[in-house]
Amino acid sequence: MANSTITPAMAPPAGTTSNFVDPPSDGTRFLVVNCIFLPLAVIALAVRTWTRVVVVRSVSWDDYIMIVSVILSCVLSAVTLRMLNYGLGRHMWDVPEDHYTPWFLKLNVIAAIFYCAGTGFTKVSVLIFYLRIFPSQGFRRAVWTIVFIAIGYNVASVLVNIFACYPIAGSWDFTITDIACIDRPVFYFANAGLGIFTDFATVLVPIPWLRRLQMPMRQKIAIGFMLAMGCFVGVVSCIRLSSLYILLKSTDLTWVTTNALMWCTIELNLGIIGGCITAMRPFVRRYFPRLLGLSSSSGYGESGSRKFTHPLNSIPRDHPDFSNRSHHYSTRLRGGADNESETHILPELGFTDADGITRTVEFKVQNTR
Repeated sequence: MANSTITPAMAPPAGTTSNFVDPPSDGTRFLVVNCIFLPLAVIALAVRTWTRVVVVRSVSWDDYIMIVSVILSCVLSAVTLRMLNYGLGRHMWDVPEDHYTPWFLKLNVIAAIFYCAGTGFTKVSVLIFYLRIFPSQGFRRAVWTIVFIAIGYNVASVLVNIFACYPIAGSWDFTITDIACIDRPVFYFANAGLGIFTDFATVLVPIPWLRRLQMPMRQKIAIGFMLAMGCFVGVVSCIRLSSLYILLKSTDLTWVTTNALMWCTIELNLGIIGGCITAMRPFVRRYFPRLLGLSSSSGYGESGSRKFTHPLNSIPRDHPDFSNRSHHYSTRLRGGADNESETHILPELGFTDADGITRTVEFKVQNTR
């Protein structure tokens, strides 16, 4: 419904009149997405925190960083939902000009800042978690490289969003005429490209070291599934990139920005959920053990030697007594230096002797009589 006293943010197309009372809106879909993905991220963090504090009793820097990520995600949702009051999800010709500038544009800049910071903290949390479970020096160098790239481009993204125009208020205040701004399309696509690169790099970097772990294939697949959760984030990043292309080609910004911000919300919260998924196994082990179908096994080898299976970190210090007679024993530990990583990753991901993950020691029994 038109109102001659209200100036629309953009002139309506031919044959269309502005409606400031009950205009078409895409806000409901945006609200539903936030109401689904943000609570899931908060629940994932709650499970992770409970597991680290109560079950595992080991809290580290990656846990604190993930808490910051969830806080930033909550702020992002609060800011973007507030934007619904200033035109988000409506056509620009149905948005009053004094809503679009400065409020819509200012909140849009704030949302971009919190999105960039949130995704940065999430990736760094996951990468620092990797450092705790894979002690290999080569792996640590690879991870630190990705950490520096992620921190560098996310910090740069936050600063570019803040200082995109000179003066800063020129980003949202159209009453300022003498302003200079960066080429935003180039920045948006460069930012999205680096984000996609770090998403997939975070997933792929542990795979060579994961293959070296001496554990049953079923456990390797389980760990691989945990780590591959980041692939979903990478796919969502690609979808968000396509929404940015539409955003840059359209003049109806309040309408098309809805999709871009929606995929930002999904990407950030999926990243948090994927980063917290590693805490699910020890949590389920304690409270829902039947869901895992845990089992352990042991067995014997060839005649002349017996294989005794022991849980990781629980190899007996004394030689076992195989009979009442006196014997001489020599021991050999299977594997090599890479087993060092095995002792780190299994407890961190909640694998114990109940899973049948064992370190095998062969005792060759020689009768000295």
